[in-house]
Amino acid sequence: MKSMTGFGRSSNSRRSLAKKKARASARRTRNRIAASRDEPEINVAVKAVNGRFLDIRIHLPREYASFESEIRSQLTKIFARGTVDVYINRSNALSAASVVVNESLAKAWVQSFRDLAQSLKLSGDISVDTIAKIPDIFVVQGQSEVSAAEKALVKKLVEEAALACDKERRREGVSLEKELTAHCVRLEKLVAYAQELKTQAANELERRFRQRLDEYLVTRGFEGRLDEQRIAQEVVIHLDRADISEELTRLKEHLRAYRQLLKSSEPQGKKLDFYAQELLREFNTIGSKSHIAKLTSLVVEAKTVVEKIRELVQNVE
Repeated sequence: MKSMTGFGRSSNSRRSLAKKKARASARRTRNRIAASRDEPEINVAVKAVNGRFLDIRIHLPREYASFESEIRSQLTKIFARGTVDVYINRSNALSAASVVVNESLAKAWVQSFRDLAQSLKLSGDISVDTIAKIPDIFVVQGQSEVSAAEKALVKKLVEEAALACDKERRREGVSLEKELTAHCVRLEKLVAYAQELKTQAANELERRFRQRLDEYLVTRGFEGRLDEQRIAQEVVIHLDRADISEELTRLKEHLRAYRQLLKSSEPQGKKLDFYAQELLREFNTIGSKSHIAKLTSLVVEAKTVVEKIRELVQNVE
């Protein structure tokens, strides 16, 4: 069982640092230092939260837009349900970055300044500092094309971050399974107790029916005039309407299926939620048929446990 909540990250900066330390004693040349600066630093973070369906939202630099679908395909192999946000950050390598000056735009601004100064009869010089504050004069451009090696690195980092997130989801899933199993055990005990109360509830219903019938007959002066067989038939009809045998049988079957789902390695969150609704439906029916306080109290406790189950399964994949 997995939770739908988790977080994982990965970066090539840590890997590069480890390689540098391993090779520091053997190779420390300026060429290798310069080469390491040429590589872009890539950081990947994957965050997963609850969701009814699988919703993957990828936030990546425009340089990686061409293989976004490949990244999404990677993630669908790991995540089956939930809202998954993937953040990919890329810092341009020094050799790939360049500063481009929009000289024509700068000249247009300077000419506009001079025309305005002449029109308003103002004095003053236009400095480089003034021009530098104007948007789009200086533009930093990075390498637009992504090499095959960098693409493979990005996909590898995405997989590492996704697996780290999935590991957290599995760890939390273990706790969820323990809690859900404990709630199932409690419900099984309540169902067994309801089975014991069934006979008591039937006897109490028959006693009340006969008592009210006797009181009615006495007040009307018909005491001892009704057919006992007819009374027995009416008692059977009332007992049949209040019988909870079918509900108890379905509850046992639902709980058996629930335990099987909890042990499954496949995503079962939606099925668990469905069975929780069915459990609640059966207990509601028993509550509507209840004629004794013990059974009513049992139903209230059972519904509380089912609500806890429904809350927990909202976070199960």
